[in-house]
Amino acid sequence: MRGIDFADLTRARGGVNLCSGMAKGNFRVSRSAPMPQGTNPLFATQWHFSLIGDIKAVWADYSGDGVTVAVYDDGVQGQHVDLRDNYDQTLEIELVGSAPNDRYDGHGTAVAGIIAATDNDRGAIGVSFGATLVGVDYLNDAFTLSMTDYLGVLGAAQKFDIVNFSWGAYASFLTEADIGDADAQAGQERAALEEAVALGRDGLGTIITKAAGNFAHDANYQRVGIWGNSQADGISNMHESIVVAATDRGGNAMSYSSWGHNILVAAPAASVTTDLSGSAGYAFGDTTGTFGGTSAATPVVSGVAALMLEANANLHWRDVQNILSASAAQTGSSFGHAASGYEVDGWFSNGAENWNGGGMTYNQSYGYGMVDALAAVRMAEVWSYMSPDTANQTTSVTLSNTPAQALAISDFGTAALMIDVDSASLRIEHVYVTVSFSHSWMADITITLIAPDGTQVRILDHDGQNGFDDDWTFGVTSLRGMTDAGVWRVEVADTVAGDVGALDGITLEFEGAAISDDDIYTFTNDFQTLLTREGERGEITDSNGGDDWINMAAVTGNVHLSMQSANATLKVSGNTWSEIDGRMEHFAGGDGNDTVAGNIADNHLIGARGNDVLLGGDGADTLDGGDGADSLAGDYGDDLIDAGAGDDTITSSRGHDTITAGDGNDAIYAGSGDDVIDAGRGADEVQAGKGNDWVSGDEGRDSLYGSYGDDTLDGGYSADVLYGGSGNDLLIGGQGEDNLHGESGDDTMLGGSENDKLYGGQDNDLMYGGSQQDRVYGGAGDDTLYGDAGFDRLEGQTGNDLLYGGAQADNLYGGSGHDTGYGGDGQDRLFGGSGDDVLYGEDGRDGMFGDRGNDYLNGGAGGDNFFAGSGNDYLVGGSGDDTLNANSGFDTLEGGSGNDVLCGNFNADVFVFAGGFGNDTIADFDAFNPWERIDLRQVTAIADIEDLFANHLTDLGHSTEIFDGLGNTILLKGVQISDLDSSDFLY
Repeated sequence: MRGIDFADLTRARGGVNLCSGMAKGNFRVSRSAPMPQGTNPLFATQWHFSLIGDIKAVWADYSGDGVTVAVYDDGVQGQHVDLRDNYDQTLEIELVGSAPNDRYDGHGTAVAGIIAATDNDRGAIGVSFGATLVGVDYLNDAFTLSMTDYLGVLGAAQKFDIVNFSWGAYASFLTEADIGDADAQAGQERAALEEAVALGRDGLGTIITKAAGNFAHDANYQRVGIWGNSQADGISNMHESIVVAATDRGGNAMSYSSWGHNILVAAPAASVTTDLSGSAGYAFGDTTGTFGGTSAATPVVSGVAALMLEANANLHWRDVQNILSASAAQTGSSFGHAASGYEVDGWFSNGAENWNGGGMTYNQSYGYGMVDALAAVRMAEVWSYMSPDTANQTTSVTLSNTPAQALAISDFGTAALMIDVDSASLRIEHVYVTVSFSHSWMADITITLIAPDGTQVRILDHDGQNGFDDDWTFGVTSLRGMTDAGVWRVEVADTVAGDVGALDGITLEFEGAAISDDDIYTFTNDFQTLLTREGERGEITDSNGGDDWINMAAVTGNVHLSMQSANATLKVSGNTWSEIDGRMEHFAGGDGNDTVAGNIADNHLIGARGNDVLLGGDGADTLDGGDGADSLAGDYGDDLIDAGAGDDTITSSRGHDTITAGDGNDAIYAGSGDDVIDAGRGADEVQAGKGNDWVSGDEGRDSLYGSYGDDTLDGGYSADVLYGGSGNDLLIGGQGEDNLHGESGDDTMLGGSENDKLYGGQDNDLMYGGSQQDRVYGGAGDDTLYGDAGFDRLEGQTGNDLLYGGAQADNLYGGSGHDTGYGGDGQDRLFGGSGDDVLYGEDGRDGMFGDRGNDYLNGGAGGDNFFAGSGNDYLVGGSGDDTLNANSGFDTLEGGSGNDVLCGNFNADVFVFAGGFGNDTIADFDAFNPWERIDLRQVTAIADIEDLFANHLTDLGHSTEIFDGLGNTILLKGVQISDLDSSDFLY
């Protein structure tokens, strides 16, 4: 790889160092087997993935989609075959270019590939292969700008979700690199970046990842006083910076990786990535296998951060740091053992009390450990439940001690100043330590911050060259989780004879979250390893009350925890992890099959992944099952239950519960109370239980049972079966071929689309078939049935029913009782059944069947056919050419307009005519039946009986025709004029 000529840089930061290292020897690239996300043939050679957790488990859900990462570097080849699908040139900064300036500027392109190389059939794949990339030529173009524009380039970081800084200042503690000096270049850079973070992501904060540097264990650097302390790079001391160290394939510290108490996490120095196309860059072709350095480790963390933000877009920038540090895995030497390899120190635990049963573990060479993508993403998914208001909980405390007279730093002597914090006001995330001192040879001294619990933080360790007479602001992130209370001590020790100095004063600025009784007890898969060295981690005591969380999101084993009493045992995969003294309220699980029981408090239990059992107990509980086949029981209280994906079983008892089953084939038993239930996707079974419940089947072939109470059941999509049970229920079939059973109660039923079957059951129901070919059965009670659109069959069955056929050709059956039917549009068939029925054919050529009882049949528009059946029926043809068959009984037949055929059949019938009756035929008029009549009282063209016989009868031989002189006629078949007399007519 190419070095950078520091003399060419116009910015005065003491030089900028590209934090990439050349791999020793040639790395041989081989082809991999196909991956689920694409072939990505170099995936098998990307060894860094094996060190950062189960990345494939993360990729099953997330790719970084929707997250924008800006690579502040020497440019990015946006049209690279492995980058172009993710590159967005519309996001580029106008002040500088985005592409490499020449063939040697391949650093940014390599960094970009580690972050978000596209999922395709070429080359490698990025950690967040679905994230959006943009290049910012910071290392070339920005350094040619005025200071104002240069700072504007840094300030533009607010446009992006994440910015990746795979570079750093020359690590020699030059004054211009001190962020504590507002007028120094680093101080101005700090101000620009702090503003960018404050404004970025709509106030949630742009995420900054920063390379620790490649200055360790290098004899050439050591000759000029550079030993690899990352505190020498001021930007790395910012609270806002996620400083990243580098490891090798075994998870051990790389020889060159800078160290210090400002490092947050470590990551593998990924070597296989994108390269400038063709012969440019590090290798011939589109990829390289020789990239490295903390430059290569930093984009691994950027990619993980992108996955986290996709999993939870509401994370504050401090949340991201808290998660990365809490989820990081032990790496390198074992905890409790001496440093190994290129580590500058061993692991230690700080004075926190709520991480893996005790203090957070830290190593200057790794920060809190190896970044774990799976653990970090799992924590990100649930973090906002545990820490929902991070942005509004920022607290800062600044205290100084400046003696009237400087303290001497004599040969082999120690000068110390103390700051006493009376009471705890915050839980530490970051400490700025500003030390004002002078010394004639800086490399002779060490500076150590000593916390109230005795934790020692070496922030200067024989670094620098020549003398020093100024102040320097160090950044300390290794004290996370501790409080600020107690006596803090800063010691400056001279360890070499010949030079002396003075300690002028110190300032401590604590940053973190306000002290709260609401504690989060976090566990990771490293717990048992730590427990073997610190047995006290196996006991947790919580005596301050509050709403507390047991955070097991990063744990992949099967958790068992009952919080029903104040003394609980936490087990994982059958092994006892911790004895808990104090009542816990909330729980977040990980990927295992967890069993957790709540208590009388308002518990929030999160199963996350795995087949979990969550028991809420008393109180208004919130149960989140997550993925997997879960069993969730709300018990007493008004519970909020979200089962998530998987085939879940949900049980609630008393209380007004809200239940969301999610994906999968779920079984829901709601119990008493007025519940709201969304069954979600899948073939679900819901027993609503007592109370007035609202149930939605959503997608899938569902079975919904209302049971007791006035329930609302909505089948949603697919073919569902709904049972209202007792009570006055509302049943909605929705889409699909549904079966709706109202059962007892006055129910309202809506079939919806597709071919539905509706069964009213007992009592008085209101039923709508909806579109398509429905079957609607009223059952017992006085029901109202609507066929709506489609070729429907409506059966009123028992009771006095009201039937509406609606559009298209329907079949209406009144059944027993006094029913009323309306055919609506189409060629309908209406059957009155037993009882005195009223039937209206309305539009279309309808068939009207009175059946038994004294019925009223009205054909309406269209040529209708009537079959009155038994009983004394009244038949009205309406408009159209109708055929009226009265059958038995003393019937009344009125043809209406149109050319109608009327048949009285048995017994004595009355044939009614009005003006404009058309050319009608009475097929069986019995002139010799004294009770059979033709009613002409509404035919005004015939004045009276005398006028009829004198002017309106025509002898047709075997038949007689009555005409009104206006074009309307009545043919009396088989009847001669001589058979007629006045008794045959009504006037």
